[in-house]
Amino acid sequence: MKKLLWILAPMAMAGASANAATITGLFNTGTDSNNVALVGGNGTVDPHYSIFSSTSPGFAGQQAVTFQCCYVADDADSRWVSLSANGNPGSNVTFYRLSFSLAGLDPTTASISGSGGSDNAGRIFLNGVDTGIDINGFSALVPFVLNSGFVAGVNTLDIRVSDFGAPTAFRIDNLTGTASPMSGIPEPAVWAMLIAGFGLIGGAARRRPLAAA
Repeated sequence: MKKLLWILAPMAMAGASANAATITGLFNTGTDSNNVALVGGNGTVDPHYSIFSSTSPGFAGQQAVTFQCCYVADDADSRWVSLSANGNPGSNVTFYRLSFSLAGLDPTTASISGSGGSDNAGRIFLNGVDTGIDINGFSALVPFVLNSGFVAGVNTLDIRVSDFGAPTAFRIDNLTGTASPMSGIPEPAVWAMLIAGFGLIGGAARRRPLAAA
């Protein structure tokens, strides 16, 4: 019996060190709910990236829209987005925001990677904190990785785009992330092992001879 308990203990602990899970709610710019590039011309609404703030009045609270003029080509996975269908107005500083949740996941284990570009200067902020990561330029996309700064529950990924003359736009591509489940929440495979183990304990108990009266 004791040997079986010693075997089951590591199984229970396995829930605390479960394999990393995919972070949901991460979308490239200019994509639909399946993270596939939106169909339509300039001005198609991006359902995921909102305009959090802008020095150009009247845009805060709206959704970003697709815009392409002269940047590295859009593809099936992402598109360039901007304030408007023609990339105007320029000469402003705008924060675009994507929100995602780490519910049930350990924020200290979270990691996100992707690539991005901007016209003119792009900077990544996580939960309102400057990461120091730039995604400047529009002739190629720049890879980036975020390994810290995550919080439990809802997180925000902001892209600050500083423009020095219209048009203006930015793009995020290949955005993916992982994090480990919170400790104490066993994976389904762990539950299966535990149930099987308890069955062994039950069987051993039934086979144990009764003490003499």
